[in-house]
Amino acid sequence: MAAATTAAMSEWLAAAGLAGAALCLAGHLPGPVHRWGPQLLALSGMVLMAGGRAVPGTWMVAAACLWNAVRAVVDRHSRSAAVDLAAMTLLMLVMTGHSGFGAHAHMAGMAHMAGTPAAGPAVLIVIVWFTARAGEIMLRQLADVPAAADGAAPAARRGRVCRESGATLMITSMAAMLV
Repeated sequence: MAAATTAAMSEWLAAAGLAGAALCLAGHLPGPVHRWGPQLLALSGMVLMAGGRAVPGTWMVAAACLWNAVRAVVDRHSRSAAVDLAAMTLLMLVMTGHSGFGAHAHMAGMAHMAGTPAAGPAVLIVIVWFTARAGEIMLRQLADVPAAADGAAPAARRGRVCRESGATLMITSMAAMLV
């Protein structure tokens, strides 16, 4: 009974992570491909991981993270998407490394991981992710650079809300699978 409940919870958490990735993508649409392309890669990587292909999924998310990091440096845009994707990549690496299934880890098979050594790195990744996101907000305020949502049109505010809530849902659900 407990194993079935844990497996069902893992499936719900995987669905929540996918929903978070979809919200992140929706927050970048419509727009040029360099804004939503990394989010599409990340969503595809999560779909691969949920489908039992952990290693290719992790590589796709790592590529999306690199794409966003380069874009943040070149275009001097917000680094929040790169930070989110870096945390997501690290969580996927922890899942892949501790799953015991190798390249064909299935999210439902992760249910047995509760209480394993994967919980420590997952919690640490979430703490570092949260701190980095908070630091970005503080630095933006110190630099007197208004946040995109402050004077933005309602559509831009909606996009920011989608991105921020999607990132939070995605990272916390992925970490919850490991804790």
